[in-house]
Order: sequence, then C-alpha cells, then structure tokens
Amino acid sequence: MTIRIEGALAVLLLALLTLASCGLFEPRNPKPGGGTIVPCVTPNSPEDVITNIVDHYASDAGITCYTSMLDASFVFHPDPGDSNEALPDTVYVGWNRDVETRVDQNLAANATFHQAVFDSEYAARVVSADGHTQIRFYAYHLRIRAPQSADTLYQGRADLTLFQGTDTQWRITDWADKRDGSGLRSWGYLRRLYRPAGT
Repeated sequence: MTIRIEGALAVLLLALLTLASCGLFEPRNPKPGGGTIVPCVTPNSPEDVITNIVDHYASDAGITCYTSMLDASFVFHPDPGDSNEALPDTVYVGWNRDVETRVDQNLAANATFHQAVFDSEYAARVVSADGHTQIRFYAYHLRIRAPQSADTLYQGRADLTLFQGTDTQWRITDWADKRDGSGLRSWGYLRRLYRPAGT
C-alpha cells in the first residue's frame, strides 16, 4: 500500500515538473496593445476625455473608448518639422477621425507596451464665452514599443480643442502636435508610421 502511494506521488511530482518545464507557470508575453482593462469614463468633462486618452490610447481593449473621444469633425495637425521631414510623402494630409481611428487600431495591434502621460499644462486654457469650447495646452510623453519605430519614448506638446456637444458630452475636435525642443520624436511622428496607405 505504501509503495503504491509513493509511486503515485512520484508520478504526480514528475507530471508537475514536466508542466513547469513547459512554461505553464511562466509569465505570458503581453498581448499587443495589452494592459489591464480599464472602464471608459463618460466624457462629462474635458478631464474625462484626457483620462480616456491616457487609459485607452493604442490599447486593444480601448479602441472604441479612445475613438469615441473624437468628434466627427476631428482634425490632426502635425508639427511643421514632422510634416517637412515626411516630404515628398504627404502622409499628414486629410488626417480626420477615420484616419486617426485606423492609426490607433494599427498601433493597438502592434504595440506591446504603452503609457501616455499628459505631464502638465504649459499655457493657460482658452475657454469660449459660452463655456462649450476649451483649448488646452499639454506637455506630454508617451512610452510605447511599436515595431515600426526604433524609438520607445516620444515627447512633445499637444494643443487640444475640446467641444461640449448637445448631448453635454465633451470630445476632441482638433489636435495640434508640436515638438518641444527636447530632440525626442513627437507623437505625430509615431502616428505617421502607422497610417495605412490609401487612407
């Protein structure tokens, strides 16, 4: 009886060692665009829009949330230096909500790590007389591993125009990207690498 129990224990131990050597207990590689699933905040304020950008940009699970922060009239403007550097390619022309959505989808499919941070506001906010439009001036940095770029840190400034629609929710109508003199690549440069041909 003791021999049978010892034999069963030996077989069980051998099976566990085999499973361990196969990597069952090893951490998995993160899914492209990975990260923990974070709820999409209803954009009842400009701060909610910023939260959703930070939490959901280039995230597989956050594509719908991020793109819902973009107004139908959304336009992206690159830094002039990025635009000139891309010539003769006119990759930044016609950058609307549809293009931004496709770029975010492509990044989410390829990125293995990302963290977007709006560090501070580098200039005073501009608020319309009716209070329904705000322009905010953010310094940002973005850490992301994306195969089409050798860089992993991007830094610059984002001038965001946010508009409160008739549904009382806020969305981005205009995103002007700017280099900040640090010598690091901008968010606009990364976006350019992920714009699909023909869009």
